[in-house]
Amino acid sequence: MMSRRSAEETLPRHHQGYIDEQSTTHVAGWLRSLADPAERVEYEVVLPRTGEIVLRGTASRLMPGLRKIGIGDGRYGFYARLSRVLSNDEAAGAQVRVASTGQPLQPSDWLVSAYQPVHHFIMDIVDNCNLRCPFCLYDYATTHTTHAMSEATIDAAVRFAPYITDGNFWFSCLHEPTLHPRLIQFIQKVPFKYRRTMFFTTNLAKRMPDQYFESLADSGMHHINVSIESLDPALYEQMRKGARHRIFQENWDKLLAALTRGSAPPMLRYISMAYKSNLRQLPSLAEYVLHRRGAGQIEIRHTYDMPHLPKDFRRAEFLQRDEWFWLRDELARFPPEQVQLSLPPGLDDPEFDRKMLAEQSPSMPAPPSPPPPDPPAEVPGCLPGRYGMRLSWDGTLEISRVWASEDEQIPMDLRLAIMNVRDIPDVDAFLARLPT
Repeated sequence: MMSRRSAEETLPRHHQGYIDEQSTTHVAGWLRSLADPAERVEYEVVLPRTGEIVLRGTASRLMPGLRKIGIGDGRYGFYARLSRVLSNDEAAGAQVRVASTGQPLQPSDWLVSAYQPVHHFIMDIVDNCNLRCPFCLYDYATTHTTHAMSEATIDAAVRFAPYITDGNFWFSCLHEPTLHPRLIQFIQKVPFKYRRTMFFTTNLAKRMPDQYFESLADSGMHHINVSIESLDPALYEQMRKGARHRIFQENWDKLLAALTRGSAPPMLRYISMAYKSNLRQLPSLAEYVLHRRGAGQIEIRHTYDMPHLPKDFRRAEFLQRDEWFWLRDELARFPPEQVQLSLPPGLDDPEFDRKMLAEQSPSMPAPPSPPPPDPPAEVPGCLPGRYGMRLSWDGTLEISRVWASEDEQIPMDLRLAIMNVRDIPDVDAFLARLPT
């Protein structure tokens, strides 16, 4: 992110730039020469009281957003950890300045003052679900038992919480977290001041005790996602295969009641999948959950068309192009921050319907993943110093770069490393060693 306030507000007219992030640990922003767009300008971070220079570098990283708004070739960014961790007082007084002139850069309008290099930390504390919905992107055909994350693994994972951006510590991604007998205890392992990073997705289809809902309402988590396709019991059970509407309704009522009483209730979000069966119900469903069921937001999604999805379901339920446009227009009356519509790719193509109905090839087993090569120092199009992490129930942790560019083709593999999270002795030192 970057600001476009006039250069005259901050620097002599031969330089332009801003600080986007500055903490006790790192600094990030952009800086360029107006006289020579090809020049890569040197910057430094200085403690004015002592004159100590805690960082020197060159603003030369590609920032795709700069190029998009017409700032030269976009290679004016910088991101770096300081040579040492500063005290809060030192960080408050530290200056980022042009090395050649000593002129300070000013903070942007949205300065980030926390060191949160983990863009998202996605994990699953189990590897199973209590339902078998026909549209699930995970293929449970060979899943017959449920494995649960261990105490040692969750303890190792929780150490990352201070470094994760708000709302992006996923306690569940693919599977149903209420299958873990210690879900609430695992949530409580995260220090309260970092609970704002957390959320999970649940189908509310497993009967849970009252104390479960009361604990969620006091948890301080960022939000909870609740999956629902229809208010009609028969259609609900058709879509959420294996669920019972009366149990869902019972849990739903308990959750809402608890959230009204809770000391630190998370925001409530709803997720609905769009199909022919529930298409005409979705606008009224959105209105109902927003006005009567405590929703901060509802997201209506298209289906990831995975090879294992039943072909009969695809043919009978996948929406056609004009139906997606109808839904988009119907939902336009809601504020976009309250109702989000995730449209399938390719809707601009008049051949969308024909391609959507085309037969897919049978699913083939994926070949074993080779170990990642030594990562390059920089990958154009990635967010500098930002990492995406995926943790499985058994502790397997995959670390990847985070893709940002809309102008560059996404590389096949942005992965940096695979390891067991329990084998990381010091999280801060581990993050410091990752390439930015």
